[in-house]
Amino acid sequence: MARSTLENRAKKLLTDFDSACERKTLENRPFIIELFGTPKAGKTTIKEMLKHFFKRQGWSVSTPTEGAEIVEWTKRREPDYNFQTGEYALTRARELCYGPLHKTFHVAIFDRAILDVVTRMDYYQEKGVISPAERKTFVDYYLAPHNRTMFDCHICMVSTPEVAIERELARALTKKHGETMNLKVLTDLLQSHQNIWDLLGGTKLMNIGWHDSSLETEEQTAKAVLDLVLKSFERRIKLSK
Repeated sequence: MARSTLENRAKKLLTDFDSACERKTLENRPFIIELFGTPKAGKTTIKEMLKHFFKRQGWSVSTPTEGAEIVEWTKRREPDYNFQTGEYALTRARELCYGPLHKTFHVAIFDRAILDVVTRMDYYQEKGVISPAERKTFVDYYLAPHNRTMFDCHICMVSTPEVAIERELARALTKKHGETMNLKVLTDLLQSHQNIWDLLGGTKLMNIGWHDSSLETEEQTAKAVLDLVLKSFERRIKLSK
């Protein structure tokens, strides 16, 4: 998709959302995006590219720090560590939606939030850390409408395990595989994300996108993800009229 087309769509959205650019006529909260997915699919890079794009189009942008960089646990006890990072994301989302700064930003971009937490439940259940009943309870909580309605779109970014390892080792001083970066774990994580995609209805659910970056350049991935994001925002504006 042409860069100019994406820019024009973003400008129109901003006009529809905040016509005077004074943060006075917009809706109650900013647009909120969650990027989640498998390792080395490009989430962090795309988050920065989206931030740069929206800022250049005149949007005010919030990019909360990823929970894993905020939660300072010496020992990452699971699943408690996962819950802690998930609650951090939910807290930040609530602040953006309902707190005193709810009219400060036009858009917020999360690198991992509620669906990232949910995808890990398969892994914990398989390892025997949680029971099937506990898994259902946790999933139901994070997917509760009260939590889900704060997010306008969730983009699941994935790559094949082989490509993920290739990207990981491209800048590494050792070729040894890690605890997560190995074919078995990466394959399991990809399947967990596929399970959540299926659970939520896949393409039937309009505010969730799936994107495989395995065979793309960063620019190609960024344009495709941005197109998915803009479509979600366009639907929100249309529904609000």
